[in-house]
This record gives sequence, C-alpha cells and structure tokens, in this order.
Amino acid sequence: MITLDRTQPLQEQLVAQLRYLIARGHFRPGTPLPSTRALARQLGISFHTVRKAYQQLEAEGLLQSQSGRRYLVRPGAALSRETRLEQGATLMQETLRQLIGLGLEPEDIEYLLQEQLALLEDQAPTPKVLCLAPTRELAECLIVAVGTPWSELIEPATPDVLAHHEDADLILARHADLHRFRHRLPQTHWLGLMAYPDPSVLERIATLLPRETLGLITLQPETIPHLLTEIRVATGFGGQVLAVAIEESRHHLRPLLEQAELLICTPQSRQRVSSGNYPMTVLSFRIGAESLEMLQRYLQSI
Repeated sequence: MITLDRTQPLQEQLVAQLRYLIARGHFRPGTPLPSTRALARQLGISFHTVRKAYQQLEAEGLLQSQSGRRYLVRPGAALSRETRLEQGATLMQETLRQLIGLGLEPEDIEYLLQEQLALLEDQAPTPKVLCLAPTRELAECLIVAVGTPWSELIEPATPDVLAHHEDADLILARHADLHRFRHRLPQTHWLGLMAYPDPSVLERIATLLPRETLGLITLQPETIPHLLTEIRVATGFGGQVLAVAIEESRHHLRPLLEQAELLICTPQSRQRVSSGNYPMTVLSFRIGAESLEMLQRYLQSI
C-alpha cells in the first residue's frame, strides 16, 4: 500500500502517499489512520517521521487529532479547490519540464497522461477484510465457508493480533466473538456471522451411543477445546472424545484411528493426514444466507 524510496526524503514521500490514499477513499472520512508506532513498525521507519507526516496533513486540514494520540480523516475538510489547483499546477509544471527534457513531444505526453489516468481508474483500493476467530485454523474454516470470490479478499485473524490491524476496513466474526472483542477496534466496521458446523456431520455425531468414542483431529492444539465445546453443545454427545492436534504431535494419532467409532477432522488437518483404511469425515462450516448477503452488500459498496 505504501512504498518508500530510502534514497529520497521519507516524510515527503509518506505525506504524498497518504494524501493519495485519502483521496482514493482507502481511508474514509471519520476513520482512524494506523497509530504512528504501528505504521512506523510496518514501514520500518522512525515513528517520529510518521508523526511529523500526520501533523503536516493535520495542518493541511486532511486529518484531525483525537486526544493527541490518534489521527482521523477529517470529514469534508479537504483542501479548497483553488489550493489544490495551485499545488497541482506546481507539480505539473515540474513534471512537464522533466518529460520535455527526455525529448517527449506534446502528443507523447498526452498519451502518457491518458494511459496513467486509465491505470489509476483500474487500481481501486482493495478493502482490508479480516475474519476473527479464537484460532487461525477456525478463522480459515470460516473464510472457506464464505466462498469465492469474497474469500480471496479475507485474511484470518485471532484476538491477540487485532492491535496490529487498526487499518482494517471490516472485521467478520461470529456474534459471540463480535461481542467480546469489538471494543478493541471500535472505529472499524464489524459484521456478525451466523456460522455453524455442517449439520450433516453434527447429525452423525448425535447418533453416537454414550459408550462409543468420537475421534477429533485438528491442525492446531488450541483449536481442540473450542471445537469440542461447540460439538458437545450442538449435539448433546456426552461420550468419550479422543483428540489429536497433528501440528503438535502425531504420536497418538494411530490409537485414535483404531479406537474411534467416528473420525472427524478439520479441512486443514485432513490435508496432512493419510487415513489409510480409516474413513474420516471433514467437519466444515456453513455461513447463513443473510450473513452472506450482508457481506456482499458491504463489499460491493466500498
């Protein structure tokens, strides 16, 4: 999104690129910019440089500080048309001198201008969309459930990394997680997802007898307690569950395969396990139609 040339003044480049991103709508009026330290860490520069760039944009009327710490895009307070034309004329004059110095004729310059304008129209900013879940594995399951082409725009996220995503445009989360974590990024738009495990898999689990054993295979160990709680609540199954996270260890995988009457696994773990003669059922997720419609409407509007 922002690329800096280390051989040129960093603050000037940052101010110019932030102006462009604000003008293109990447940072919308009323929304916060990343904190000075977060953006400095992302770009690998001093946070003092970022702060000075923000202060310059504030002096120009594009930003407003909030409690002296955060900067918001000021609603409807861009530079006046006269000021923009004056500054634009200065930039255009310098650019034209350089182009003429290269030996370009007026028709060549006109062609380049039209070509670059067309490219800018095709480069609409891509919204930053996150899917929040207790573990990355569960977040990825929800993203797959959203389906293409929208899933290609979404990044998985967990609560511990939210502080690094202040520039997110939208965060998707199941309603319980939305309730628990929305306060961490109150300026970001949040959308609750009605998401649930595949009903056909839940039905198979519900038919297990209390004396029978359910085998659960995940990729990450932290996924197990979350998924196990959801399965028990949804199905009422109170029998024994043997669980293995293959990212942590595969030592207990074979006993699980041999003892379980029903084997279920997450899509990520299924890609890593060769079950041989042991049939596995992949536990995927479904997203409610209303949630998908709301997501599509929002993404189409930005």
